[in-house]
Amino acid sequence: MKQPSNKTRKREVILEKSLELFATKGYHSATTAEIAKAANIAKGTLFNYFESKEHLLRSLVFETLLELAEMIDPNHDGIVTKEEFFSVIHKSRKWIVEHPQFLSLYFSMVSQPAVFNLFKAEISEKLAPYMEKLAAFFQKEGFKDSYAEVRFFLAMLDGIAIHYAMDTKNFPIDEIEGKIIDYYQGKMS
Repeated sequence: MKQPSNKTRKREVILEKSLELFATKGYHSATTAEIAKAANIAKGTLFNYFESKEHLLRSLVFETLLELAEMIDPNHDGIVTKEEFFSVIHKSRKWIVEHPQFLSLYFSMVSQPAVFNLFKAEISEKLAPYMEKLAAFFQKEGFKDSYAEVRFFLAMLDGIAIHYAMDTKNFPIDEIEGKIIDYYQGKMS
């Protein structure tokens, strides 16, 4: 397997350190100087990778959301199968457990209209094709309002993420995953 270039690795470190700072301090409170110091680079070097702090946040959020959206149609054939759908539930649970810092950042961002409005239209535009694929899946499976079902499904996943982030030790995430699977298996029988 090819190793990432030094430039690619440095970009990943910048994203990783910015995520840590944005999640702990908040987007507005974290400075580019702090991000550069945490990434062990000069502040000017940071701007070789990202033109602004907003661009850095945008890259972090969009790359992560698109990574998550790719779970919906991993083979890129444009069709969501039952197997892929149930895999999304399992992979989402696993991802939630493994990425608590991104969840903190994301939920803090969406709860701040001044920050979220910077990205809202673009997020909707980038995620629309994946939502269309899910809607087609739900329609094929006989759901009356496939678009409402997409929103319901995504709201459940968001709700799981919020509750898990608020109480990771006591939230029964495995049982909740099982409940969602049982729910949809019952609806698709």
